Amino acid sequence: MDYIVWENLGPGTKLVMNQLHYGGLLFMILAYCYKIYQFFQKPAPAEGTEARGSHNKAIFYAYLTLAMPWEIESQKNHWFRYLEFVFFHLSMAMGIAFAFVVPIVPDVMKNPAVCIFARIFFGFGFLIGISRLFRRIFFAEMRKISTPDDFFCLILLSLWMFSGWFAAPLKDPTWLLIYYCMATFFLFYVPFSKISHYAYYPFIRYYVGKHFGHRGTFPKKKVAVMHKKEQWERH
Repeated sequence: MDYIVWENLGPGTKLVMNQLHYGGLLFMILAYCYKIYQFFQKPAPAEGTEARGSHNKAIFYAYLTLAMPWEIESQKNHWFRYLEFVFFHLSMAMGIAFAFVVPIVPDVMKNPAVCIFARIFFGFGFLIGISRLFRRIFFAEMRKISTPDDFFCLILLSLWMFSGWFAAPLKDPTWLLIYYCMATFFLFYVPFSKISHYAYYPFIRYYVGKHFGHRGTFPKKKVAVMHKKEQWERH
């Protein structure tokens, strides 16, 4: 099958890929600006005790913990889940990059290596999304903390990744239209969903680092643990 001829795309596809897609981006930016504005209207937490540690070191440490799975108990003991988390979010980043790069420089996807690279991440995103959806449905502990938004987003994100796998080669205008319809929908929906947590991430990690740094518990300190026999002998 030949590559899509950009000039031959239907008016509906062009509308979604350009006006609606970038209109959605503008809407999302404005929505996030308003959310952040509301966030800063709330009083910052104040400490009522003397600092026992370094705020700056703790804040820096708090930002880095995401890239240091050995520092977080749940990640240290579940490496597979951590890798799943990393690849799922990299797949979402690939989806976003594809959505904004293709209308500007579509020829980049004609490079076989780039196309294969993109499809690998689209495939990972789809499989991991289905895996996460499965756990939320069939694992009681996950089902209890899940909301309708969790299921809705996982289903749509998985389908978005699925459509991306077919749209990436830029040979089928139908799959490309499906992909951009879903991408555009997300731009309007995400500010109202739990996916918007990433907008608060920099602020949350700042306050987490500052608070625990004030208490002297961030960065973590390695404490030597004596053997029980040694403790008994000391007594």
